[in-house]
Amino acid sequence: MNSKVQLGIKAVLIVMSVLLTVRIYQSIMQPINFQRIENTRLCEVTEQLEGIREAQLAYKSEFGIYCASIDELVGFVDTGFISIIERKDTSFMYYDKIYQKDMNKDSVIIRVLGQEQVSTQLFGEGFIAETLRNISGTDSTFTMDASEINKNGVDVATFEVNAPYKVIFADIAEEYPQAYKKVENSSWTIGSLTEPTISGNYENTRCKTE
Repeated sequence: MNSKVQLGIKAVLIVMSVLLTVRIYQSIMQPINFQRIENTRLCEVTEQLEGIREAQLAYKSEFGIYCASIDELVGFVDTGFISIIERKDTSFMYYDKIYQKDMNKDSVIIRVLGQEQVSTQLFGEGFIAETLRNISGTDSTFTMDASEINKNGVDVATFEVNAPYKVIFADIAEEYPQAYKKVENSSWTIGSLTEPTISGNYENTRCKTE
């Protein structure tokens, strides 16, 4: 075998070795890089979901039900007002006909002191309500609905908000196909249409424990 052939074989082997090294490196780094992006984005979405929950609670305090439309909820935060309520425990005497004597009865006095803009009351001055509409880093809105269930004979208002991973990570799905495939059917959710809860499925994640 002449020197030119040997040199050619060596060159091919070097190229193959480099390509193999690059592929191994990429296979190791892909899940690490994806997880870094995943953590950042999910924490951003978590913050949005908690803001939406606060807005829903304020909406319910005013109207007695949860809001079924993200557009309507954003509008409520942007231009709506929430009542400022003072609750004061009190008691008074009354005559009980059964026991035929005066008795003490506890009560609560509720006074509406005024109203304040929803965005200021919940999030502080200068808050932009539109930041609650779209899932962070995307042009897609949160999926939201509201309902009512009967629990032990009591009608309970419910709501649910979803942010599918397919939407959150759509722009990097091709760059990290293996890591994306493992999570594509998951979603970040808060509340439930079938259970009386306003908790999120992210409560024990890094975003909430740090």
